[in-house]
Amino acid sequence: METNTSRKGNPLWNTFASIKLAVFLFITLSVTSIIGTLIPQGEADQFYLERYGQDLFKIISTLRLNDTYHAWWFVSLLLLFSLNLVVCTINRFPVTLRIFKRDSLSCGPDYLSRLQLKKEWVLKDKEADLDPILNSFKNAAGIPKERDTGDGRLYLVEKGKWSYWGVYGLHSSIIIIFIGALVGLFWGFKGYVELFEGETTDHVINRSTFEDIPLGFDVRCDKFAVDFYDNGAPKRYVSDLTILENGKEVLHKSIMVNSPLTYKGVTFYQASYNSIPEVNLHIIASNGRQGSLTVPAMERVAWPEGRLSVGIIQYLPSIHGEPAAQVWAASPNGEADTVWLLKGHERELSLGGNTYKISLVDAKNRYMTGLQVKKDPGVWIVWLGCTALILGFIVVFWVAHSRIWLWIGQKNGKMTVLLAGQANKNQLAFEKDFTKIREAVERAIGDKA
Repeated sequence: METNTSRKGNPLWNTFASIKLAVFLFITLSVTSIIGTLIPQGEADQFYLERYGQDLFKIISTLRLNDTYHAWWFVSLLLLFSLNLVVCTINRFPVTLRIFKRDSLSCGPDYLSRLQLKKEWVLKDKEADLDPILNSFKNAAGIPKERDTGDGRLYLVEKGKWSYWGVYGLHSSIIIIFIGALVGLFWGFKGYVELFEGETTDHVINRSTFEDIPLGFDVRCDKFAVDFYDNGAPKRYVSDLTILENGKEVLHKSIMVNSPLTYKGVTFYQASYNSIPEVNLHIIASNGRQGSLTVPAMERVAWPEGRLSVGIIQYLPSIHGEPAAQVWAASPNGEADTVWLLKGHERELSLGGNTYKISLVDAKNRYMTGLQVKKDPGVWIVWLGCTALILGFIVVFWVAHSRIWLWIGQKNGKMTVLLAGQANKNQLAFEKDFTKIREAVERAIGDKA
């Protein structure tokens, strides 16, 4: 088995055990995380081209700053920092173990006399009753361990010795957080989906790759409502969602901003909305056939009876107070034409030897809900790591290893009582505790000294 001494002679080991490397990696991770926050993540290339220009887009694309937290170099930094923490922990372990196993009862009065916090009393009577002194020490300091020193007896109250292991909890918690983050990166996803009322989907779109991500279940938008302020800004929008498994409804919830729906680790957030114009047309063909069509934007609607296909090219919500739409129509032989329609006004167009009278009966905006969809199986690992991190900080910075000794014995031919104390941190609080113990012992000694 490789010894600690041989490891210290290894240049590679020493590199990863370096505190300077830890500081460098921590600062680098912090800076890149800030960059990943400032630069929007997972947008289309055109977005970055328009926003940052050609030169910056090349840098963003090459370094994958548009997907920072999945970039190979960011994951590599996390792994290097984790490795650095592990090596530092292994290097520190023998020292910590030696301190933890140290026998604090192996010292004598000479060592205690050299401590900064101490108080010594010389008793007048060698045969004085020492029980009240010892009892006062026990009542003020706690139940001690004791040992015979040959020329007297040493009592020790030791607290927080385990706190030396706090730094390992701190290091472990950081690694746990990194593991949770990596689990979320590789086994989770961030996506989006837009749904009309009544529409159902079994997949969402990955925000980074724009690929379909199967959900393993269906989600249906039963209802979507949006309210507006007087100035037209959206005030509140709510989606009624239903989760279906094998065609059966298993969960229903109305979601809004800050009130998501979660099912099987997948969370749906109310993020946005979109409006799609939809027009109602009335068509009369020259052969006497007539019909009504509902035509949503971005869709092609067929009218088989009149041998016609219709779509919307443009929509204007108000022309002289009435909606207007530019309608495209095509016959089966591929002949096509366009016409502008104003509500209440009829227009004609000729296609495939037929003449069609078309009128715009009504128009409205059809709303669709915009949902952000997130799955992060590592979130509970991250929460566990964060909890451990907080506890680790508390132990490392506030829990002290304190030792208070009381030695009673013969020194220079006289009965002597020596009180001494030492702590590795929180000196002010320890000095207050030591003062209380010293005063308690001093009261018990009284006029015996």
